[in-house]
Amino acid sequence: MTKEEFVSQLERGALQAGALPVTSAILRWTADQLKRGEPAWWGRVAKAWERRTFVAWSEAWSLYLACLHFEALSDAKCPLVPYFPSCGGTAEADPSGALARFLEAPPPAFFENLKSRQRRTYIASRAAMWTAPAALFFQRRDLPYYLVEVNAGAGVNLAADLACPAKDFDSELIAARVGLDVSPLQTEDMIDRRWLTACLWPDDLPAIAELDAVLDKIAERTRSEAAFLQLAACPPAKAAAFVTKNVPADDPEVGLLIYNMGATVRMSDADYAAYAASMAALLQGWGDRGLWVEVESVRGETYSTTIQLRAHRILGGQLRSLVMAKVDLETAAGQSSEASAAFLGPEIPSTKA
Repeated sequence: MTKEEFVSQLERGALQAGALPVTSAILRWTADQLKRGEPAWWGRVAKAWERRTFVAWSEAWSLYLACLHFEALSDAKCPLVPYFPSCGGTAEADPSGALARFLEAPPPAFFENLKSRQRRTYIASRAAMWTAPAALFFQRRDLPYYLVEVNAGAGVNLAADLACPAKDFDSELIAARVGLDVSPLQTEDMIDRRWLTACLWPDDLPAIAELDAVLDKIAERTRSEAAFLQLAACPPAKAAAFVTKNVPADDPEVGLLIYNMGATVRMSDADYAAYAASMAALLQGWGDRGLWVEVESVRGETYSTTIQLRAHRILGGQLRSLVMAKVDLETAAGQSSEASAAFLGPEIPSTKA
């Protein structure tokens, strides 16, 4: 990550976050400081990132902001606290002076988090998108299924049906909810829960309130059902191998829904090709009981604001795919495919679908 690349992405991020005054001000100030010269803190940030590779244009600046937010949530004396609504501050004041003071002597944890942390976000409107293909594929077959998320963080997306119950969605068909992540987060751990909050923008209070609500529901459910969410340490590249080893495919009465959400956008084309091949091989073992779902930005669009709901299944011995829906994050305009029901139905659909 060069300084020039970071500046360009910060400026683009500030435009995207224009409705959030604190977030956009922090990104603009940071970009301006880097354009003026080489501040001391940038050398330490660059060093923290020297072994990291960022693929998505928003990865670096969003991680930078998450690490700032985490410090404010963790330390009441942090200069940013009075300016972050998430910490009780006000969004009307300019946070630039406080950010400058913070970056004069950041704590070591700030750079350690930049070096090793993974940003995991809960977006309520996106979290439940796996339920539509689940209903079309498994409910019409009355088939119980294992639900597995790749890059799951704390597994919050796995509980989207609990957070926002849908009248026609049958949660009882879910045999187990499994979250795979390089470093799984525990919702009952104070520091992990603080990090989940930090991954949201400090002035997006509605999003933070949604996260708090679903975390409280998960905690309540876990008290009565200890294994409600099952988390395991596993990188995306090994997800298919993990499922093959740990989730039995030999029971004809149970299916598999494995999905990724905001995860493959971080992969290079080569890594994604290998990941997709591993998913195809995994689904071969499940036959007509397996489904791979993706909720991701459009690959190949550098500044994509479109989220696609993509479904993949084995038909005729081959992996077939369909974009079930598209949602533009800037306009909230959506588009659904009329072929979804046929593609996911028990009957064998046309390969032209």
